[in-house]
Amino acid sequence: MLLSTGFLVIAAVDFAVLVWAARLCVRYRTNGLIFASLPLTLLWYDNFTIGIGSMLGEGDLLIAMNNVRFVAHYVGLPMVFIGLGAMAREAGFAWARSKWAMSGFCLIATYFIAHDLWLFAHATLYPSCFADVLRYTTHIADYTACSADAEIGVGTRIMPFPAITLTVMQIAFGIYLWIKIGWKWLVIGSVLSMGFFAVPYGPTGGIFSNIGEPIISSVIIATAAHIARRRAAQAG
Repeated sequence: MLLSTGFLVIAAVDFAVLVWAARLCVRYRTNGLIFASLPLTLLWYDNFTIGIGSMLGEGDLLIAMNNVRFVAHYVGLPMVFIGLGAMAREAGFAWARSKWAMSGFCLIATYFIAHDLWLFAHATLYPSCFADVLRYTTHIADYTACSADAEIGVGTRIMPFPAITLTVMQIAFGIYLWIKIGWKWLVIGSVLSMGFFAVPYGPTGGIFSNIGEPIISSVIIATAAHIARRRAAQAG
């Protein structure tokens, strides 16, 4: 139960970050905070589903739970693009006040949501096993096959292009914030998270990528809160 327990611990951390983010959203009510917090709504559920999969076993219930976690990921993660645009505007950067700049962030988010949901709608879920973890995925690899007669390579691999693009944009925006207002934590946290994301799925069952998620989520929320406090101080 070691790996499954690890995912459940990550779920607990995700939920704690969600509660923290929700309290900040209530306090400051800025678009940057709200959109940056949206992926956290069901991020805990993603890890919870993976963590209890082996206890539930294969079947309709686990399939339904995995459908929810996939859709939540495909819809929630791109919201951070809009959050970055809102943060830039709230930080007072002139280029971000343009409606074209904000439209660009919204367009990127919309494209990734539509693209991944379209791929997922045409995909099939297959049981995926690693150590004591059971989940459903859209593709069977040799290291996730649940049985000797599993058809290796079957299914659709939905590449994490939104996550890769977002991480690169966060590092670039983090560098910009560091230069402009002295806030270094977004770039530091994003680079640290990228180290976790870079760990291959095969030897680890993907748990390192999931460890990186609450880290990068925390620095995004902290950045949005810093910008909100800074704006409030300037207004007061």
